[in-house]
Amino acid sequence: MNRINKPHAATTTAPKAPDGASRAEIRRAAFLEAAQEVFLEQGFEAANMSEIVRRAGGSLATLYAQFGDKEGIFLAMLETRMKEVTATLEVELQAHTPVEEGLRRIGEQFAGKLVQPNSLELYRLIVGMAKKYPDIAETFMKLGPNKVRAGLAAYLQDRAEAGEIPQSDQFETLGSLFLDMVRSPLQSRALLDSKVRPTEDDVRTSVDRAVCMFLHGLAGKR
Repeated sequence: MNRINKPHAATTTAPKAPDGASRAEIRRAAFLEAAQEVFLEQGFEAANMSEIVRRAGGSLATLYAQFGDKEGIFLAMLETRMKEVTATLEVELQAHTPVEEGLRRIGEQFAGKLVQPNSLELYRLIVGMAKKYPDIAETFMKLGPNKVRAGLAAYLQDRAEAGEIPQSDQFETLGSLFLDMVRSPLQSRALLDSKVRPTEDDVRTSVDRAVCMFLHGLAGKR
């Protein structure tokens, strides 16, 4: 696996233990934060469990007890990152947020996280691993893209039941189209050109366009 340049420290979005966390939870969060750094710097195959412990503190015995092996901590790190992406969907669904406002919030959170430097590097890493480690790639799809699509479909169904949009049996497909409209213009360019770093304004503009097209048709009429 080719070595991946380490993103600037300011872009790190690894999880921190919540206030009032137990000692085990604090140690787990430290392991996951260190694992993200090591995997993104060194790739999956070259990453060393001892290096994760060196950065996080603790012991190899504790690391293995919590995660099993290198694949285990990699998947745990993936799951934690994917929960950050899906959290907004759950909030808007539970709040029954009006559809235009909800789609804007969902789109901005979704696209904003995907174009963070660490997220781009993680995506490159997963794509590079997919052929040799198909089980990891499949797990990534389940934890990330598939869960986001299902969450957005549930939100759209909720808004249909509120009478804001027409009922449909294709909400998962429609949700996928919306997410692609939000993601593709920003993520594709950033993945291909490391000098491209979408700003918050870029994300907002892309989401505004996607919401307008999604809700009001090709002409963008309200």
